[in-house]
Amino acid sequence: MRHRVPGNRLSRPYDQQKAVLRSLATELLRHDEIITTLAKAKAVRGEAERMITLAKRGRLAEPGLHKKAKEGDAQAAKQVAKHVHHRRQLSAYIYDSDVVKRVVDVVAPRYQERAGGYTRIIRAGFRRGDAAPMAIIQLV
Repeated sequence: MRHRVPGNRLSRPYDQQKAVLRSLATELLRHDEIITTLAKAKAVRGEAERMITLAKRGRLAEPGLHKKAKEGDAQAAKQVAKHVHHRRQLSAYIYDSDVVKRVVDVVAPRYQERAGGYTRIIRAGFRRGDAAPMAIIQLV
């Protein structure tokens, strides 16, 4: 029994569910907008927002921080290590390294002042073949 177990299984075993969410999140972050079923859009929303938050933490606020760290500044070295850690966490989830770079360099600065709610889901009618409810999920 799965009483009160959170999350949507998407009618798949866990490994396939994780793979679908990772690929959808990767494509959403690559293209800023994808069209998928409503259930998948709702499921991928949390993953995409988590990745953007990680990217915001993975950005270096100060441009000369690497140089300071190499010169022996312990505080700067600690900050650089933290940023590298967040980038590696992103790379562990997102399939494409170019998308990781894009998320950190392009997408995260857009939302630097925003506390959350980086995505929007718009209903897009029903799919012709099986009448599944479709949705457009996009970055705000």
